[in-house]
Amino acid sequence: MSTIHLFVDTNFFIQCRKYDKIDWEIDELENVTEVVVLISTPVVSEIDRQKHDGNSRRARRARAANSLLGQVLEEKELVRQVGDKRISIKFAPNYKLQDLKREVPELDVDRNDDELVATAWLYRQESQDKDVRVLTHDIGMVISATRCGLAYIMIPDAWILPPEKDDKDRKIAKLEDELRAFSQQFPMIEISEFSVSGQGPISLSELTEDMIDQLEEYVKQIHRLEVAFPNAKFMKTAFSSPLFRVIPPSVEEISDYEERYAQWLLSFREWVHQAFSALRDRKILSPIEFMLTNAGWAPVDHLVIEITTHGNVEMAPPSYSENENGFELPEIPHPPSAPKGRVVSRLDSNLFGMNPMATHPSYSYSSLDPVFARLGRDSAKDRNAFYWKEEKPDQFCQRWVLECEEFRHKLEGESFEILVRGDSSTMIQGAISIVVL
Repeated sequence: MSTIHLFVDTNFFIQCRKYDKIDWEIDELENVTEVVVLISTPVVSEIDRQKHDGNSRRARRARAANSLLGQVLEEKELVRQVGDKRISIKFAPNYKLQDLKREVPELDVDRNDDELVATAWLYRQESQDKDVRVLTHDIGMVISATRCGLAYIMIPDAWILPPEKDDKDRKIAKLEDELRAFSQQFPMIEISEFSVSGQGPISLSELTEDMIDQLEEYVKQIHRLEVAFPNAKFMKTAFSSPLFRVIPPSVEEISDYEERYAQWLLSFREWVHQAFSALRDRKILSPIEFMLTNAGWAPVDHLVIEITTHGNVEMAPPSYSENENGFELPEIPHPPSAPKGRVVSRLDSNLFGMNPMATHPSYSYSSLDPVFARLGRDSAKDRNAFYWKEEKPDQFCQRWVLECEEFRHKLEGESFEILVRGDSSTMIQGAISIVVL
């Protein structure tokens, strides 16, 4: 069984966790199965002195350590199993100061730290077969051990208790609690989830005739030119009832269809040119999103929010639609429909007393129901919603002002999304400010 003898300093009892609550599996003790903790006379004296230091944590820990020393004194040797290691705690031999001064002249044994190191050194000299070291968290004691050629182990930081708050820390914590309690009586506006799109300008290559030819071939595959039309014989077979009369497409209708198809292809090529120009000249809009929340404990009466852009950045009007404002692709021409012929009923359209107007495309059933004819009324104003304090913007601008009669607290926040654009002819530089009043 591998055993190590450790002369511990006072910090082992005052600043560290209790011996049976620490992890002894550190590198220096990896192959050790038994740890003998030796308590020297200077440590006993220091613990006895510190236990009278009032009600500080150091004094409380010193009194707890003193109780442990009493238990060791009663049992001669306190032995406990901690994890895979056997921990033995006992008192070290008590050497006279003149003996320590004579044997270890390199140290000033009138100092507690040097007396502890000198005691460990003399103990090792008397027990050459033992692995004797100093266990400390004090650099001064490490220097003393090194000076007389004694091995040491630094107490790991993981063994150290977290620092105790002093009077200043406790006063700050008390003031923070009072401020928190005071602030809970008031609203607390927060702006969160702020995000800005990184979308930049799009560069388009030049449009060539070869590209347009490829596009034309593509749409011709989708919308093929009809070359076969239903003839009268086929339609008479499909509608063999004497109630119907069949009228097949005429030669003029077919010829007109073919001419309109050729014209459609020319219109499509022209549309490609126009759409490309519109895309190339388009200004990119970037969305900016944020959430406004009342995290306090009271609502805000008459909250006003001002959103302002700076530099060469401006905001699009609310509910901005590119198709309606500034950017609009030309309407794509639709291919003509091939003539299909017609099937006509031989019966009167007023068959069975049906109202002939009911089959007319302009007829609307809504005229029969007064509900559809009523004009909608404006709903009552929601006091918890945001409305425009100034006139609602109808064009690009750099300032929005909105207001809310009562901005509720502890509820889901109000989400804002703004579209902004800059002058792409110059470097786009600017900022956005949000002021809540």
